[in-house]
Amino acid sequence: MLGILKKLFSPAATEAPLYFKDGRAAFEFACEFLKTELVNGAIIPALVEDAQQALGADEAVVTMQDGTQMLALRVCSADKGFLVLAGTLSASGPRLQPGDFVAWQAGKPIERESLDLQMDSRSKWVGIVLAKLKPEFNSARGWAIAEPFRP
Repeated sequence: MLGILKKLFSPAATEAPLYFKDGRAAFEFACEFLKTELVNGAIIPALVEDAQQALGADEAVVTMQDGTQMLALRVCSADKGFLVLAGTLSASGPRLQPGDFVAWQAGKPIERESLDLQMDSRSKWVGIVLAKLKPEFNSARGWAIAEPFRP
């Protein structure tokens, strides 16, 4: 009997995942309720933006000659996010589009030529997209991965 009670009241048994209607809803939750400290190596949720609208690119998501993708991302933060330019880890992964929810790993800040990326000092950070995320969060395990980018 004690074993059954422990199972019923253990943290793992009571931590059901939260499901969101889409990537934007998951992003808004992350901005409001999760710690998203911008430090080298941090993995932070982000939302793929339309690079044509955000940065004047030729396409919403630019596919490079090697098959990797260049993206405009809105990275989660307490003030509703900031814009960065990022690439995918490799060509081996999902084809991303605006509205997709992704895992972005912060690198370090660099100088940018784009005026859109100079307005907020956080926009100078480079990083890499590691995976497409599901709009599903578990406080014990974090965000569910839809599909990773493989090296």
